[in-house]
Amino acid sequence: MFLDDEEPMVAPAVSVTVRDATGETVYTGDAADSGDEWSVTLAPLSEGVYTVDWTAEGLAVDRTAFEVVGGFLFTLPEARGSDMDLEDSARFPTAELRHYRGVVEDEFERITGRSFTPRTARVGVLADGSSSLFLGYFDVTDLKAVEGPSGAEDIAGWSVNAYGTLTAPYELPDGASYRVTFGYGFGQAPEDVKRAGLMRLRSVLTAERSGIPDRATAFVASEGGNFTLATAGRNGYETGIPEVDAVLKRYKYAIFHDVFGVSR
Repeated sequence: MFLDDEEPMVAPAVSVTVRDATGETVYTGDAADSGDEWSVTLAPLSEGVYTVDWTAEGLAVDRTAFEVVGGFLFTLPEARGSDMDLEDSARFPTAELRHYRGVVEDEFERITGRSFTPRTARVGVLADGSSSLFLGYFDVTDLKAVEGPSGAEDIAGWSVNAYGTLTAPYELPDGASYRVTFGYGFGQAPEDVKRAGLMRLRSVLTAERSGIPDRATAFVASEGGNFTLATAGRNGYETGIPEVDAVLKRYKYAIFHDVFGVSR
């Protein structure tokens, strides 16, 4: 549904144009109207970031973007098999598992500054007069496209390393803006990170089972004994699950975070 502020826009027909990172059109056609939303079904696309232009009666009404990823931290069958409660598809529908798997993947990337699955990013960076641009990402695998002040660049002579430094074959004008699209991430999720991801997924989906208030930092068990909780955001804990946080800490480039303050 398209809105003009709060009012729905009535459109008898909507056309769709999908473009890849280089601006090349990979699909054009009409969207289907279900009454509540307009949608389009695409053939399988290669990994990357795509933009979608929605047009009604010759007027552009919206522009959206989506990413095709090269893999997942874990499969949905692995998620259901990790906890008997998650086997209940009525209580935990497929759409919910898929959504929270993405939440866990994004959280792990924010904490470590690294992606454990193959992904694509498109970022804007400013040149400093040298031939290099720092992308702010680790485990960079390939360069897909560069847009400069004059449009698309010929990237045949450009190179990029795993630490996110992009090098051009010539000096780039100081202050010039560049938009860079590149691949990054692990080719396959490490087994310890996958296990940590499953633990984190279960904690997110089944948090209500614990009976401990969300704000609690300690509790007294009914059978006796005082317990201090590992709390996210305190004492170095990120998720509040010690085993998960220990795994993620091993994968952080600590010197970059501590010295350069690298974060996304």
